[in-house]
Amino acid sequence: MSLAADLVPVLAPIAVAILVGMGWARWGEPTDPASITQVILNVGTPCLVFSTLATLSVPALELGVMALASVLMLLSFLGGGWLLLKAVRLPSGVYLPPLVFGNLGNLGLPLNLFAFGDAGLELGLIMFATQSALFFTIHFWLMSGSPSPATMLKTPHLYAIAAALAFTLTDTAPPPWLTNTTDLIGGLTIPMMLIMLGVSLSRMKVVAVARPLAAALLRVALGLAIAVLICGVLDLEGAARGVVTIACCMPGAVFNYLAAVRYDRSPGEVAGYVVLSTVATLVLLPGLVPLAWWMAG
Repeated sequence: MSLAADLVPVLAPIAVAILVGMGWARWGEPTDPASITQVILNVGTPCLVFSTLATLSVPALELGVMALASVLMLLSFLGGGWLLLKAVRLPSGVYLPPLVFGNLGNLGLPLNLFAFGDAGLELGLIMFATQSALFFTIHFWLMSGSPSPATMLKTPHLYAIAAALAFTLTDTAPPPWLTNTTDLIGGLTIPMMLIMLGVSLSRMKVVAVARPLAAALLRVALGLAIAVLICGVLDLEGAARGVVTIACCMPGAVFNYLAAVRYDRSPGEVAGYVVLSTVATLVLLPGLVPLAWWMAG
């Protein structure tokens, strides 16, 4: 009973917000998830990253360690995912990008916030910001078949991170107008992420089940192994261990589907993977959250 009482405050806000999005997509006014996602991604998220990192209570060393954890996670998924996909004969050109880049934003940030409080959100944002910077380089390279440094330079997250670190590392307080503005806009980001996740899940057309489900299960198993490995290698403690565990077990990010549509990389199968991996993760949340708490000690 105590575990259930602890889980409800963590899981209920996430479930309700996703259901609101699904209901909006089904019965509300027509909306374009791609356009709203772009606003969240290019405006809301950079504001959230700046407002959190600029007033970060995490020491600079721990900030660097969490960024390194994010890089190691992505590299581990890249190498391990490629080997597993080859072993089960799934096309790496289709499944490797969504296998590597999990939903650290829409689902990961709310989970970190509700499971570990503000400290969890700060640590999760460091991992999310690092992944975002790499998403627009490695991910689009994997999808398009060629690197695109210009795309990275257009990513607002990089400038939000740089500006925030300039204040944090020099121990300088941002001007009140800037913190108030980014707090206001950034405060909308997490609930809108969850609502748009629900909208996207409702609107994606799943044209295949067997292969996307196999890839989704592979990511969960691989993610647990990677989480244990990273926590051990970096000797992480406390909430950092829990945040890394959550990050490694997240389903495919919705933006993988948008990239698959853009580059015509079997978007139907990628949609199936995103939907099925998200549903599988939501079903596993009552076990995943206690696991993250246990990892955090």
